[in-house]
Amino acid sequence: MASKGDIQATRFTAATSNAIIAPGVRMRGIIVSNTDATNAGVVELKTTSVTGTTLFVADIPAGDVINFSFPEDGILFPKGVFVSTFTTVAAVTLLTDKYSGPNLT
Repeated sequence: MASKGDIQATRFTAATSNAIIAPGVRMRGIIVSNTDATNAGVVELKTTSVTGTTLFVADIPAGDVINFSFPEDGILFPKGVFVSTFTTVAAVTLLTDKYSGPNLT
């Protein structure tokens, strides 16, 4: 993944009604793990809110890990990143442009 600036990793393990990343941000890559040996998993990311516009959906095969880097400028989430679907997934790590938030310098 060729990046034009600093990258930040944000990990989450469940869906929430709050933004995973509140400011607008560009997603450069994603790592998703599914530890369920029999069922496929799904992660759906939206902007604005959990009912907002869907910008990314990942289907994760049973017992697998996906690691995907987006080409060029990635996917812009102009109003933050929200998770509307989080099924049969152990964890997700979003690789984004660095943003300013709590506990960051």
